[in-house]
Amino acid sequence: MIHPNRSYLNLFSPFLLVAAIVTIALLPFEPEASGQAEKGASSEDWFIKSDKDRNEKLQTGISGGEKRDIIPSLPGMPIPQSERKKPPSPDYLLGKVKWGSGAVIGKELTEDWNLASNDMLEFHKLARSRDFKYMPTQMSLAEFSYDPALMPAVLLSGVRELKFTPTVINKLRQYVLDGGMIVCDSVYGSPWFYESSLKMFDDMFPESRFRVLPADHPLYHISSDIDQVTYRSGGKGEKGKPFFEGLYIGSRIGVLVSKYGLGCGLSGEMKVFDELEKKGLNPKAYSMQSARQIGENLAPYIVGYGRVGEAEGKAELFGGIDQNAPTSEFVFAQVKHDGHWNTHPGAARQLLTRLENDSAIPVNLKRVSVDLERGDTSAYPFLFFTGLDDFVLTTKQIRTLRKHVDQGGTLVINNGLGLATFHQAAVREMRRVFPADEFRLLPQTHEIFSSLHTITKVQYTPTLIKDQGDTLQGRPVLFGVKIKGKLRVIYSPYDLEGGWNEVRYPLSRGYQSDSAKKLGSNIVMFVMTH
Repeated sequence: MIHPNRSYLNLFSPFLLVAAIVTIALLPFEPEASGQAEKGASSEDWFIKSDKDRNEKLQTGISGGEKRDIIPSLPGMPIPQSERKKPPSPDYLLGKVKWGSGAVIGKELTEDWNLASNDMLEFHKLARSRDFKYMPTQMSLAEFSYDPALMPAVLLSGVRELKFTPTVINKLRQYVLDGGMIVCDSVYGSPWFYESSLKMFDDMFPESRFRVLPADHPLYHISSDIDQVTYRSGGKGEKGKPFFEGLYIGSRIGVLVSKYGLGCGLSGEMKVFDELEKKGLNPKAYSMQSARQIGENLAPYIVGYGRVGEAEGKAELFGGIDQNAPTSEFVFAQVKHDGHWNTHPGAARQLLTRLENDSAIPVNLKRVSVDLERGDTSAYPFLFFTGLDDFVLTTKQIRTLRKHVDQGGTLVINNGLGLATFHQAAVREMRRVFPADEFRLLPQTHEIFSSLHTITKVQYTPTLIKDQGDTLQGRPVLFGVKIKGKLRVIYSPYDLEGGWNEVRYPLSRGYQSDSAKKLGSNIVMFVMTH
């Protein structure tokens, strides 16, 4: 797990189970999984029914119907011309999944997936207060369409181990890759559900891994700023930072896991905690106030990044390194690293298409992924390095990058979404690669700003303008490192690549589309001619 630094971007300066379980009634989806979450305890110790239950009923089994536009524009944001004639949004934003086993406690069937029985009602009440007109729903996986256009996000909630069949796992994986989002809520902070969620989705997405969301992540700021939260823990309240782990698909969270109870906080179901503590367990959940604040942010995040998922979920071609077939075409070579390196899938092709139209440069309309551990980058004079969070270069990778630059290659670094965590890592790791050199702001007169397009003013995203005020004044901002008197490392501290994709990234600190494409084209032209 990566626990990133949580500072902002600052250039060069995240009832006692008193009744016996008489009957175990398995629902038709989940066998139990083995776990090692707590010594001397089992997942059954966490299985306690809340006494705070409403008679209100959710829509059931609703996940299909007419395929419509995934989500509307965020409230308060202008609607682009291209979106004004699209059909209405679906009725459902976040559907709660029926899964796992239940038990008869006393005379009443209690189900694992619905221990926080009022969470969906409260979540959608908060969403409607923000002008999101969605209805709460619940469905079995057999009823689920696995279509993000019909259900942008789903909720998995429980205390026992989460486990699905291979068929369901494959369907869930494709759902996320197509643009859907999965939210996992460990009710009462059960380690059994939490640990099994991380393991299952880690296995489901071997190409990615869970990362702790940094303090400046959009999820914490998209509606209101969440810097501090309160928890119900150990029989008392405590203050701290919010803690969520996300598995990124492109720039968005594909799977979000809450280690501590979110739904029980939304529902106000806190009396259970007394019973769990009598059992010697350590429940932990967000307070009602903090859970509501998180819920108010989660709804617009699903809405805003649903559009991103739709754009980034399209199939993308990756080329292979073929030393026997050299080409005179410009090839977009992107560096793999231990951070989240594939930040904006499809964006490179958008830039290359623009470059092909605006210049005489022969362009290969696909990118290649480059493994620095192999040590040879000579086939690619242009290397592109981007990310969202912390990363650490190995000794071999440092040597390869240093050799690449020494031999006349260029390294272009982009801060995906403009987050502080990546910026700090980029500055730190480039000092390791080039200990005798440092990033310097490129002057407005530098030829990189006139290599193809004459760029004197640019348009930044609203979030960046809000953060920086009048300090930018529309000037393009690039930093560079000179090696042997020539510019060989170019760094954009504000997201350049996201603008190539022509999709809005809520709370991104970067360049808007036209400015991003012109600046990106200029960088490529400069690299190809120097």
